[in-house]
Amino acid sequence: MLALAALALPLGGCMSASDTPPSSGPGWASHARTRPVTHLIVHHTAADLPTSLRILSGGDPARRVSAHYLVTDEPEPRVVALVPETRVAYHAGVSHWRGVDSLNEVSIGIEIVHPDGDLSPYREAQVVAVGNLLRELAARHGVDGSRILAHSDVSPGRKHDPGRFFPWERLHRDFGVGLWPDSAKVAAYRDVGPPPSSRHLAALLRLLGYRVTDEPGSLRAALASFQRHWRPDKVDGEADRETVARLRALLDPR
Repeated sequence: MLALAALALPLGGCMSASDTPPSSGPGWASHARTRPVTHLIVHHTAADLPTSLRILSGGDPARRVSAHYLVTDEPEPRVVALVPETRVAYHAGVSHWRGVDSLNEVSIGIEIVHPDGDLSPYREAQVVAVGNLLRELAARHGVDGSRILAHSDVSPGRKHDPGRFFPWERLHRDFGVGLWPDSAKVAAYRDVGPPPSSRHLAALLRLLGYRVTDEPGSLRAALASFQRHWRPDKVDGEADRETVARLRALLDPR
């Protein structure tokens, strides 16, 4: 089991929330959990470690945020335990996945100290630390791969972390974390039939878990979030054959 270091300062989070701090224990913004953990959500802090410490320990009253764990960017990254898993941390904000809203209530939030995962890769040591942490948490809480997600998955169009450089394929291959489309299934779907209509495409994305509404830009935002996770070399919100093939492969139970 991964050893988790404790720190008195609460960190993590990349959304705004409001609540009164708990009366005891670590955690700057949290409340008691009443539902089991069913989701794991990964974020980047978009700040360096000192700034994250200052803001996320209450140094900026306008940004009341929290997460359960923080993976530092030190030469030997630490996994820092922040908010107890028995409490709800404020990391996902307005969010949805597979019919579940307000995912803070049922999730564990993991923050990674990184400036922007859309612009630069994560360090190898951080990837290993995150992979080990996610594997441990998933096993302990019984979280299946379809509910190990990016912040951008549960808040499409609003958030983009941990970004297209976060190595989901590597984590699935080496740590058994999350989902990744089977290459044979992708190849089989790549040239099957005409491209789906927008209505059909929205239905496929909803089956996977995304919220897609009739509002302008909703489908494009969900597609871009899908690509950021499962087709990171093309994040433009356009449904080309490869993107659709990967989506269909993920939904194929065979």
